[in-house]
Amino acid sequence: MGADDKSHEELVREVEALRRQVDALKVAARRYQAMVGNTALSVQVCDAAGRVVEVNQGFEKLWKLGLDVVRGHVILDDLQLEPSGSLAGVRRAYATGEATRLPAIRYDPRHTEGVSAGSAGWVASSIYPVKDEEGRLVEAVVMHYEIGELARSEEELRAQNEALEAAVAERTAALSEHIRLLHAQQQAIRELSTPVIRLWEGILALPLIGVIDADRAAQIMENLLAAIVEQRASQVILDVTGVPVIDTAAASHLFETVGAARLLGVHCIVVGISPKMAQTLVALDVDFTRVTTAPSLQEGLRLALARRAAGSAGSRAQAQG
Repeated sequence: MGADDKSHEELVREVEALRRQVDALKVAARRYQAMVGNTALSVQVCDAAGRVVEVNQGFEKLWKLGLDVVRGHVILDDLQLEPSGSLAGVRRAYATGEATRLPAIRYDPRHTEGVSAGSAGWVASSIYPVKDEEGRLVEAVVMHYEIGELARSEEELRAQNEALEAAVAERTAALSEHIRLLHAQQQAIRELSTPVIRLWEGILALPLIGVIDADRAAQIMENLLAAIVEQRASQVILDVTGVPVIDTAAASHLFETVGAARLLGVHCIVVGISPKMAQTLVALDVDFTRVTTAPSLQEGLRLALARRAAGSAGSRAQAQG
């Protein structure tokens, strides 16, 4: 085989290799054309400086704009992309040469400097840098995917959530007000159920009605001591006629009230103890030896007046002596 034959064979191999490369480029070109040529996907091509140099029909359909309007627009300086973080993504893609997915955004071309036409739309975007053989960025392809229906659904859902949250907040406020009123009513009922009555100068009566629990006992003691100080009372008649049940706890609360009043120098008379209550107190081994008792409010008042009169007489005698 001569030198000419060898050169011919090498040439044939080179031609075949070039043909395969051309075929591969044709396939890539067809793929790119299929992607760019359709109207379902918005595509814009920007040069190495970020200037728009080409758009497809999908771009024109989505934004209602032609290349003549947006040619030369620099996406690296598009401040409308900044609030969503898209501008940072575009600049990062140009700086690193890496494909970058951009945040969803509602973009309005009419808010872009130098553009006064077009139509707004919700899109999700991606940017794909294109490099030459030496790895230098020569252009970037930006693709927009319309998500208008999805965005509207999200907006509707957000609006519904906001309305629901507002309704919950309103209901919570109403319930809080209802609870506040309920507590106020309960406080008023407690105060009304422990009225301190002035029977005579220096003599108070406290008719007790209902069950005496810890909370009620605290209220009774607070109201009674305040009235004693305010009225400058020296005697108090505790009427337990309206107390249906007396147990160890109730008796303890009662004695605590009597003891607190005694510390203020007040004499207490307990009236209205029923036979059944007396049996219960005896069974509970309650010591009433230090407490004056009377069968009824009238008798209790009589004892209080007698004690008051005796105290006054003693004071006069002491003064005379």
